[in-house]
Amino acid sequence: MIKVAATNYSIIKETIERAPTFVYSILDQVIEGTIYADNESLQSLLFQTKSGIYYVYGDSPSEQVVSKLAALRQQSIEERKRFTLFSFSDDWNAKIEQQLDGHVKKLERYTFTFAKNAYNDRERRELLDYEITKIKQPQIEHSLEFDNQYYDEYWDSTNNFLENGFGFCLQHGDKIISEAVSIFKSHQLAEVDIVTDPSYRGKGLASFIAETFIDYCLFNDIQPCWDCDIHNHASYQLGTKLGFSNPQKYAVYTKS
Repeated sequence: MIKVAATNYSIIKETIERAPTFVYSILDQVIEGTIYADNESLQSLLFQTKSGIYYVYGDSPSEQVVSKLAALRQQSIEERKRFTLFSFSDDWNAKIEQQLDGHVKKLERYTFTFAKNAYNDRERRELLDYEITKIKQPQIEHSLEFDNQYYDEYWDSTNNFLENGFGFCLQHGDKIISEAVSIFKSHQLAEVDIVTDPSYRGKGLASFIAETFIDYCLFNDIQPCWDCDIHNHASYQLGTKLGFSNPQKYAVYTKS
């Protein structure tokens, strides 16, 4: 295995067909990460974030890449760190499950395509009782879920998020009741993560805060991205209401 030099990131970005948003975050060097290849041709790739999130890519599974993954999984156990592996390919899935049988468990998620016309044509309603605020450090200190530890994990640091990411929250008085933040972002893409206070659910707050996030994306020429667990029916339905369609299933592997 070789470590890919950052000078080759632009080449990979031009040739890669489909990948999770965090892959483009690495390629744009918005977050810290490492890219491995099985050889100089860069045909089979392994992307790694600093926090232990991985993605495999290539036309055919590579024995070297899967062996590297096995070593990284073992290292994550020894160091008590995260190991989360994304794969969009059935061939890669079969190879991973064959080589790591009994050592990983498989989850399935959907990734969607955003239809701007469908989003713009949907009926919208105003929320008059709540204040909307762009997330900065004071909001992070009182966040429902997206605290400093969250940004350390996904953004390397809170400061990096505040500089290169974005998010919004709804407040009822001084209380934050719903939030939408970019869990990952590249120069062209932003994947949303949403949380709502359980006592305020059923009021359309998640839809409203998601619209605020999407509107910001469109104003700034950023493509909004929506992914969810296949069993998260509420997220699936909300995404489709907001113009996200054509769900494509992919696999996520974690330590068993």
